[in-house]
Amino acid sequence: MSPRRYVAAAVAAAAAVALAACSSGGGSSSGTGAASTGSGSTAAGKSTTYIGGSRCAQNQAAGPITYLTSYDLGGSVAILNEIAAAELGYFKDLCLNVTLKPEATNNAQLVSAGTAQIAGAGSASDVLSAIANGAKIKGIATYGNVGQYELATMANGPIKSLKDLEGKTLGYKTAMPPQLTSMLINAGVDVSKIKEVSVGFDPDILPQGKVDAVQVYKDHEPDVLRGQGYKITEWDPAKYGVQGTFSVMMANTAFAQAHPTAVEDFMRASFEAMQWINASTANLNKAIAWSKSMSQAGYSVKEQTDRWIAGNKIVQANLIPGHGVGYQEASKWEPEAKALFANKLIKQPADAAAAQDDAFVDAIYAGAKLIWPAPGAVGDDG
Repeated sequence: MSPRRYVAAAVAAAAAVALAACSSGGGSSSGTGAASTGSGSTAAGKSTTYIGGSRCAQNQAAGPITYLTSYDLGGSVAILNEIAAAELGYFKDLCLNVTLKPEATNNAQLVSAGTAQIAGAGSASDVLSAIANGAKIKGIATYGNVGQYELATMANGPIKSLKDLEGKTLGYKTAMPPQLTSMLINAGVDVSKIKEVSVGFDPDILPQGKVDAVQVYKDHEPDVLRGQGYKITEWDPAKYGVQGTFSVMMANTAFAQAHPTAVEDFMRASFEAMQWINASTANLNKAIAWSKSMSQAGYSVKEQTDRWIAGNKIVQANLIPGHGVGYQEASKWEPEAKALFANKLIKQPADAAAAQDDAFVDAIYAGAKLIWPAPGAVGDDG
């Protein structure tokens, strides 16, 4: 069973209870497996080796911050590093009171309503379409400046070209990604002749013969299928001139405007934790162990480890030159904005530049170097 499948309402509620404990501050692991961290360990406005007193007070004034992951509490980028940031005490070190929760099916709506303050999204398309429907959110960081969605078919099956999908069944997860539709159109496929069905997050339906093609994530599911002994063919939109993004971070617009240092330092802690994970195999293994301790079902250490390695490799290979992880540009979102409108998924053209707020990620980098610790902290050299 794919680990992305366990995000149901009852599971989310159970996870919320499981995440109630707090990790320790001071930049060291609590070893509890908790994914919630409060600001209580840092005195009000106290300057430390991680943050200046004034900035600490500003972050504490932001109050509790709920972060909804884009899928689960597994090994993906923008998820595992947030888990590590909580366990290492980075959020507390920066005077942030953060609770991590596995995604709901309506992350953008929950963030827009203020139920959560920051959340992950599958791609820029999710943010753009939500804004088009009235959501009060902004995209504040983009991990992957390349598409993550693709189609998989059985290598020994009837699909030898995308045109062969006409008259066949294609399974997508929750909504058909516009990047995949654009790929089909660019390949000369009459998409009206394809039966498109929502199938959830288990790629095993492909070898089971329930669909002829299935949407998969590059960082995980093709390897899962191959690991089970299946030979598959991957159909990458980029090879058909379709560009995309993945793992976008969004924030409630009003919250971000009112508490800019809290948003900056949430990302600062997240990206510092990402660097920590990538520093050694031992660190990655420790982060995966924390993730496993919070999982509700279906956790495979190997699959989640491979998921991080593959996803991180994609992120690092597609950084915007001269910048670090998370840096975003409107030009990288524009292809998805155009695809959404062209495929009639939104009624008006989307403004990719207006959908982003780059001030937060700009503030935490000096070029490609992450500024750590936060400004004003004891021993800060930046």
